[in-house]
Amino acid sequence: MKNNLILFSLVSVLLAGCSLSPKLQVPKMDFPQESSLNSNENKTLIDNTWWEKYKDKRLSLLIDEAFKNNYNLQETMLNISLARAILTSSTSDRYPSLNLGADGEKTRTSANTFQNSKHNTYNDFSLSGVLSYEVDLWGKVREAQKASKALLISSYAQKDTVKLALASNVADSYFILISLYEKLDVIQKAVNAKEESLKISNSQYSSGLITQNILFQKKAELNRVQLLENEIKQSINLQESALATLIGKSPKEIINFKNENFAKKLPNDIVVPSNLSSDILNKRPDIQEAEQKLIATNSQIGVAKAEYFPSISLSGMLGYESLQLTNLVGPKSGTNSYGGNISMPFLNWGKVKANVQTAKTNKELAILAYRQTVQLAFQEVYDALNTRHSLSERLVQQTNYEKNLEEIYKIAQKQYKNGYTDYINLKDAQYDFLISQLDTITTKQALLSSGLTVYKSLGGGWSKDFFLKQVKE
Repeated sequence: MKNNLILFSLVSVLLAGCSLSPKLQVPKMDFPQESSLNSNENKTLIDNTWWEKYKDKRLSLLIDEAFKNNYNLQETMLNISLARAILTSSTSDRYPSLNLGADGEKTRTSANTFQNSKHNTYNDFSLSGVLSYEVDLWGKVREAQKASKALLISSYAQKDTVKLALASNVADSYFILISLYEKLDVIQKAVNAKEESLKISNSQYSSGLITQNILFQKKAELNRVQLLENEIKQSINLQESALATLIGKSPKEIINFKNENFAKKLPNDIVVPSNLSSDILNKRPDIQEAEQKLIATNSQIGVAKAEYFPSISLSGMLGYESLQLTNLVGPKSGTNSYGGNISMPFLNWGKVKANVQTAKTNKELAILAYRQTVQLAFQEVYDALNTRHSLSERLVQQTNYEKNLEEIYKIAQKQYKNGYTDYINLKDAQYDFLISQLDTITTKQALLSSGLTVYKSLGGGWSKDFFLKQVKE
């Protein structure tokens, strides 16, 4: 009996199933030759902590805090735990299971039966171990495990998609807030310039040097700048609250967050690599998520097809049984059994066929989702790089415009000092120069945002190999 059990165990472990899943061909990405992405061998990789390139410690701290507190990210972590548990369950189905059992009962028979004319009372005790295994001849269990593993990797990719979007959104919100601080500083100087200009206009009107129409014109100009100042202050309050919520601050902490000190000047823009390989798109977590889901649906076809064929189960029991507990474990109390079971569908009204068709349709849907994800990924990269190029040119033009207005202001200062122009013209030149700075700040912030979009669209340094190692562990 011992030899039979050993043989049974060896056969159970060594039997390996075939696969009924179709061979998977992941759709390839075809890029136009003139695109910003190329297929050269000199591949530039994206650092997965790309935001540190801005050299702003406060930004890095905010992103780290958002990673700890964000609810969407916490949800993805729970999804990973769920996917890992499903993989563990699928993997365990590939190996024999051993169940231990112990029973004890006392029975009193009837005295009114054909066999007995009096009551009989007896005990029955048993202790056993049952070894069972489903032979995976058709690869059903193996394909289910493969599908679970793919879904686990996709859950990691989903987590990084959320992290990438979160880091990009925090950085963008942070840069918008700093740009608003810069604008507020500039607009307050513009308000002072208009207030001083209005004082001169009031004196000129009292002296009859200007008409009432010109005076009201100067007052309206001041009102317009003051309205812009109020709009910027309101935008700052809203942006501070949005950033605090984004990084996971509680309602009470949001109030204190507004009292914290932030940088008052935008950081320098970072250099985006020019020799980008088209293969870098494969590092996008959303593309990897779509690919792994495609692998999972392909494996599910094999799981569904296996239902067409017989299911073979082997089992063996070894244990003890006795009427007395005192001699339960003894040579005469030993008992054993072993055998097998085979079953297959006979009449299920097309259920298996429908399940196979469902699995095939899910694969087709996954292929469409993969193609769409790749298409949108290329569009995002293409648009981001083009937008960034346009903004870079616009910033050069805007900077030149600001410099020209600065020169006009400097000339007006000299003319006023030498008595060739009046104070109002000087303040008007100063005002034009200050307003041009607002447009420059807006363009700088837009260029920084475009850099964030580029890093986000390129996948932000996501590494599939890292998560494959985690799955193995």
